[in-house]
Amino acid sequence: MAPPRALSDVFSLGLTASLPTNPILLRALSLLFFLCCQAQAASLGLRESIDFALAHNGELRAQRFQIQQAEQDVGRVSAEFGPHFEALAGIGPITRATGNATEANEDKNTFGRTILGKISVTQPLYAWGRRTNYKNAAHAGVHVEQAEVQQKEDEVRFQVKEAYFGFQLANSLRDFIQSGKEELLKTLNSRKKKGAKEDYRLQIFLSEVEAREAEVKKYYELAKEGYTLRLGAERGTLPKDEWLAAETRNKKPVEEYIAVAQASRPEFRQIGEGIFAKRSLAKAEKKGAYPVLAFMASYDLADTNVRTPQPGVFSYDPYNRETWALGVGFKLDLQWDLQANKAAKLRAEADELEAKEGFARRGIEVEVRRSYLELEEAETRLQAATTAYQTGKKWLTGELMSYGSGLGNASGIVEAYGARAETTKAYFEAVHRHHMAWAMLSRVVGREVDPLLAP
Repeated sequence: MAPPRALSDVFSLGLTASLPTNPILLRALSLLFFLCCQAQAASLGLRESIDFALAHNGELRAQRFQIQQAEQDVGRVSAEFGPHFEALAGIGPITRATGNATEANEDKNTFGRTILGKISVTQPLYAWGRRTNYKNAAHAGVHVEQAEVQQKEDEVRFQVKEAYFGFQLANSLRDFIQSGKEELLKTLNSRKKKGAKEDYRLQIFLSEVEAREAEVKKYYELAKEGYTLRLGAERGTLPKDEWLAAETRNKKPVEEYIAVAQASRPEFRQIGEGIFAKRSLAKAEKKGAYPVLAFMASYDLADTNVRTPQPGVFSYDPYNRETWALGVGFKLDLQWDLQANKAAKLRAEADELEAKEGFARRGIEVEVRRSYLELEEAETRLQAATTAYQTGKKWLTGELMSYGSGLGNASGIVEAYGARAETTKAYFEAVHRHHMAWAMLSRVVGREVDPLLAP
């Protein structure tokens, strides 16, 4: 029997040998297995890379735990204004004694046991709205951490784009140098008219190309490491093996991006929620000087087997007793100066955030305008680099044809190849700059505005 020609065939043969069942089922299972293998080997596109990083990036995952920590502060407020229980229990030795309050006989050579127990509960009933103030501050803290996570997500998106396009840039330059070197070798070997001087000059130039190739390979390997680091992926995970390509996009007026930034940037939510939290805490600290109406109850127990109990409600017996009490009363903290200073400090911090908010809005507008201008610059650079790239390609092609037919010389090839290398490098860098200009604009706006990725 001839060996199977595909992995699906191997899988089908294995199932057929062990489980002779429905052939349609076998084909379905083999196809499923084949597709799974293909999916594991598939590389990631830009959108898939971003989604993977948002789920696996280590820094981002750690940042999300801070939301859980802030959420616990909400529950802590409820616990602080819930019932407070205190309990005490113990057992120990005590000497034997008999008698009453006026006459007693103690035997210090005889010991028994004594049990002590006490439990009390305090439940605040009315605290002038302090609980609401603290809860509002805690919820604002959660919103601040959520905005912090969004800010980190925006940073991770930018870093993934930087790593993704950086890999494609290194991959493009590496492939260009490899193909150029192969083309030079082919031209050198197929030259009809041999000339030692011309061939030596071209060999020297070829050695310089190989040195550049080693440098680019180093950058390529580093780009792979940086990509997996940004994604939080295992080594070996790679983006699509493609050349860096220019993509046409239509940008909107800068005023639209500024309006989106004013509404979307997480820093504004952080400042607004921070101001609300500080003012809520200041109100709570100020109300801390007011008395708290509370329900209070207590139970006290003492028991021993070696001392005479003292009967009667007016007899104080510290060794044999059982008392309880409950009622409503006031609890007051007399540290008025301390609470007033805390409230003043929190109000000052809120005023500071309000002062920063206006400056931040103006500063973010400047950031958006600067990124927009950099995008326009990148578009102009890309147009110019594209023209030079195409011209350099035509020049080198003509020189290679002339040299191969024996009409040209090595100097022409060296000069044309040098121009071709410079224009190619400038072209790929211009494409990379254009992609990263869109990435930076999305970052400063606080929302994905790249038409290639925007929902």
